[in-house]
Order: sequence, then C-alpha cells, then structure tokens
Amino acid sequence: MKKEIKQRILDLVSKEIKEINEVADKVKIDIPKEEKFGDIATNLAFLLAKPLKKKSIEIANRVREILEKEEDFEKVEVAGGGFINIFLSRSFYWQFLTKAVEEDSRYGEEREKNKGYINIEFVSANPTGPLHLGHGRGAVVGSTLANLKDYIGLKVEREFYINDAGRQIYLLGKSVYARFRQIEEPDYPFPEDGYRGEYIKEIAEELYQYEREKIMSMLDEDEAIEFCAEYAKNYLLDEVKKDLKDFGVEFDIWFSEKSLYEHGKVDEAIEFLRSKGLIYEKEGAVWLKTTEFGDDKDRVLIKSDGTYTYFAGDIAYHYDKFKRGYDYIINVWGADHHGYFPRLKAAVMAFGVPENWLRVIFIQMVKLFKNGKEIKMSKRSGEFITLRELLDEVGKDVVRYMFLTKDSDTHLNFDIDLALKQSNENPVYYVQYAHARIMSVFREAKKRFNFDPEQDFSPDLSLLKEDIERQIMKEIAFLPDTIYDIAEKEQPHKLTSLTYNLASKLHNYYYHYKFLVDDENLMKARLYLLKAVRSSLRTLFRLMGITPVERM
Repeated sequence: MKKEIKQRILDLVSKEIKEINEVADKVKIDIPKEEKFGDIATNLAFLLAKPLKKKSIEIANRVREILEKEEDFEKVEVAGGGFINIFLSRSFYWQFLTKAVEEDSRYGEEREKNKGYINIEFVSANPTGPLHLGHGRGAVVGSTLANLKDYIGLKVEREFYINDAGRQIYLLGKSVYARFRQIEEPDYPFPEDGYRGEYIKEIAEELYQYEREKIMSMLDEDEAIEFCAEYAKNYLLDEVKKDLKDFGVEFDIWFSEKSLYEHGKVDEAIEFLRSKGLIYEKEGAVWLKTTEFGDDKDRVLIKSDGTYTYFAGDIAYHYDKFKRGYDYIINVWGADHHGYFPRLKAAVMAFGVPENWLRVIFIQMVKLFKNGKEIKMSKRSGEFITLRELLDEVGKDVVRYMFLTKDSDTHLNFDIDLALKQSNENPVYYVQYAHARIMSVFREAKKRFNFDPEQDFSPDLSLLKEDIERQIMKEIAFLPDTIYDIAEKEQPHKLTSLTYNLASKLHNYYYHYKFLVDDENLMKARLYLLKAVRSSLRTLFRLMGITPVERM
C-alpha cells in the first residue's frame, strides 16, 4: 500500500511542484509508531528544500494544502520543521477490506514469481539420529522465511543438504553393527565414540530380523559396517522426512553430500578456482587464497595425504549452487557455525558473486521446561529431547508458533506447561481463538438470522464508525506492507507479534461491540470486516505454517 500512496502523493504534488520528479526516488513513506502522528508520514518537504531553495517548513505547508483537497487524505499536519503527517480517511481503507476478502489466505501476495530466484537451505541434519529441538527451530525459521520470500514474488527452492559422507556415517554404521552383533554376542565391544541412543538398537534389531544372514555372510567386517551404515542412514533419513512432513515442512531438493565426491564435483570446483589463479600448493597440500576475500588466513582444500578437507566439500556444494543460477542463497545454520561463516563467504566470493550472495541465518539453542524445571534427556535419543517427542506432547501449531516468538539468533526457553494451556495466557491459543471466534460468529449469523457471511455481499462500509473498527481497517490495509518489510529484512519472528496484535484487536472488538444486531445493514458491515480480519489471519497463519482452526 505504501507504494500506491507514495505514487498518489507524487502525482498530486507534481501537478504544482515539478521539481518533485528530481527527488522522487528518495521520497519515503513511513508508518508512525504513535497514532497521533498520523497513519503515514513522509520526508518529501526536506528533499524539495534544495531544488526549490526554500525552507522545508514552507514546502511542507504547500504540500499540505495540495493533499488536503483529496478525499482520501482526511487530515494533513506539518511537524518537526517539515515532516508531513497524513491521516487517511475511512473510505480509503474500504478498498483493502474488499481486497482481503477476495484474496483470503493470500491477501497481498505477489502472484507473479519473477522478482528473483533464490535457494534457502535449512535443517540439513546429519542422518545419524532423530531431529532435535535446534533442528526443529531451524525448520520453522527456514520454511517460514521461504514462505515470506515466495509471498513477495521470488521463486524459492527449499533445500536439505544430506551429510551422508565422512566419519559420522562410518561411526553410525559401526554403532549399528556393534548392536547387531550384541544380539547374539552380548560382550561384543561397542565403539567408545559411537551413537548410544535406543534408536541404534531399533535399527540393529530390524537388520537382525531381515538381513541377518546377509550380514553374517560378509567376510570383511568393514563391508558389514558399510552395509549397516547405508541401511541406518536411509532408515533415519526416512524418519527425518516423516517428522518434517508432520511438522509442516517440505523440501524441493534433497542434496546428497556423497554425490559431490561420486560425480567429481569437488575436483570441478577446485579446478574452477585454479583457473582464476586462486589455488596454490604448499607443503604438499592444496590451498585456496581466501585472504584475498577477507578471510584471516588461506585455507587447505586437499591435505598432504591427498584427502579432501571438509571445507573442500562445502566449497563444491556452494559451487554447485552457484552454477544453478540463483540470485542469492540463504543458509540456516546452528549458532555453533558463527565462526565458519567468514571463511565460507570468502571462498564463495572467489566464484565472482556479490558480497551478499551468500546469507546466513543462525539458530540458537532451545531449552525445554516443564513444572519449572529444564528437561534435557530423551528416552529414545539418549542425549536430547527429540522434535518428535515435543510434537507428540504439544502439537505442530504450538511448536511452530513458539519457535518463532524470538529472533532465531537468541536463546529460546520453551515452557511446555504454557504451551498446553487452553487460555489467553498461551499466545498460540489466543491467536487461533481469534479465527475460531470469527467462525463461531458466522455460524451463529446463519443460525439466528438465516444470513450466510460466506456468500458474496456488498455491505455499507460507511457504517463502520467506531474507533476500534478504524484501527482494525488500518491494520488490515498495512498488513501486506508490513509482511513485505519482514520478508525483505529476513525477520520471520516478527510475524508472531503481528499476528498477536491483530488477534488482540479482534478480541477487543468482540468484547465491546455486538456483531449480530437487528440493524441488518450494520450487521453486514461488521461481518464483512470480520471476513477481512479472517483473511488477514489466514494469510499470517499460512506464512507461519499454522492451522486456522474453526472451533476451540
């Protein structure tokens, strides 16, 4: 909406002040934090001071005279030496109620996906165990951010990087093989650094039931371990996929780390960098000149024994993304990777991409509390509470909303007791109840007045005269702009406060005014406003991956 208002103001002012075209690109339209400063404010007068060689206060007053002639601008005030504060008329907001009702859960969304092509990689958990709460928080942040980028017109690919190569997979196989052998030989040694969760025993028991003869016939123990590793990896990856699907998270691409080595992509990336003069050899190792791109030291890609470093695989993976032609990429990482970002960014810049082509969002830890005490141990994983356990305890919607209540780079305490409360203390209950409350009113309207609010109808919106009605209309009108701002700044956590504020206004409206009244025209106007609120809530819920419940 801000873009439309800006263009409207520019068009009106340009009829009398031609110099406006010289500064049009720098004109800003802001939403003041306090209502006393208007619905919108603009810096237009300050920008015109130089070309017009006049004081900004004089220009602001001239602009005020021009804008006040328009019906959409109810009142225009000049403040702070030249700021122009504009109060929009109620009639201006009516068009956005209609737009919201018509577009429902996609209110304000850019339908043409032609504003860019991006990749968001998130979760990317090692397939060596169940998903933990950190993975779950990353899943919510990544999937919500992807929804936001899609909302503003970007083509988004959601990607999961499967870490299925290297020592951790070997240890997984070794752990499962040891548990497999212990079924018949209880004293068979278990690796000291192996995975000890109950899930390892579950996989071993399944292997014993279906693959015992095959494994026992293998003469080479390493061959048996490799077989167990592959079986366990696929078993756990299937569980990860199921948990994520139940969590409302889907991916377009599942990219195997192992494939980088099988298809020669690591060598391909190194040769590309060599062709740019960025590779050299020293002490028998192959190095990349990351210092040329801001790193504190150059990095080894191939060690003196001929093996690749982990860093080489990461470079190859990002080189593959580079070749896919994305305008930029976003990685959602655990907070323990903060120190790794500068070196990878330096390596990626060696491809010739802009400095902000690779963006990283960090995810801090989640601590779980019940009865005032922190819960740390899981029966199944043996080390941490799994995402599945939390989902089974409180449900998808609660987990998704709660995980979004804070900036992802800050620690989050998750209170299970609060999450389970069926009261306004629970913010998830509070926002979902707003939607359910609207649906309840609609059912009652059909029952008592034989009027179905779901049908198309054209109410007299001039009857919406109460202050709370104006506040709600304003909230709905500016909602797409606010979502755009959240998407561009990559701050998905702000959706929760946006949703809570709208729900709060709806509840306030419900407590102080009746919707189902004898005055049929007033009833229809208020029900139409409720439809617009419902569309707005559904749009926010869809972005966050939360269900708009109809009864509570």
